Amino acid sequence: MHFVTGEKMRKIDKYCIENLGIPAIVLMENAALKVLKHLHTDKLKKYIIVAATGNNGGDGLAVARHLITMDKEVKVFILGSLDKTSKCFSINYNILKNMEADIQVIKNQNNINNLKKEIKKGDIVIDSIFGTGLSKSIKGEYKETIKVINKYSKHILSIDIPSGLNCDTGEIYNVCIKANETVTLQLNKKGFLNPNAKDYTGEVLIERIGMPPNIVDIF
Repeated sequence: MHFVTGEKMRKIDKYCIENLGIPAIVLMENAALKVLKHLHTDKLKKYIIVAATGNNGGDGLAVARHLITMDKEVKVFILGSLDKTSKCFSINYNILKNMEADIQVIKNQNNINNLKKEIKKGDIVIDSIFGTGLSKSIKGEYKETIKVINKYSKHILSIDIPSGLNCDTGEIYNVCIKANETVTLQLNKKGFLNPNAKDYTGEVLIERIGMPPNIVDIF
């Protein structure tokens, strides 16, 4: 079983996109479909997606789109400026806007209070705030949002890695999502080897997203 650092995962992503020609949006769509498998859509009705504006957030928005097409009740909360988003995030965001999805940008305490209300009424929270590239402490509305998610959620699923966990060391920054399960994409992350990381990842489920199985051997 391979465990990769955040830097190695970024090199693998880049190679698949630039050398193999797999569009980044295809990898994101594959990721969303694999996450969907673990969302108990046969039982649960109300889903809360919390996303930042990078590619991890884009994964969450793609999941939201699929849940909406399944006639689930979906509330999307976004952290960060919509003027500074990744390309793939923007694609999925615009689709959701065109679908008239219920989207709220978290800018202040009122938005965080709204998130808390929706979490209390919801069945599950999907964490797609930070991915493997996080490298600094979490502050402001990001910190407060994670605290609210941890306190009020009935069940939390993190996409790729719990937001706030160091991908390489398994240590947390000043705050971290405490997931019940983590659907990690393509390869296990080195930080998961830290015994304390289990308190934040919950059960780790590995899902391949369309990369060649020997991709890790290239680097």
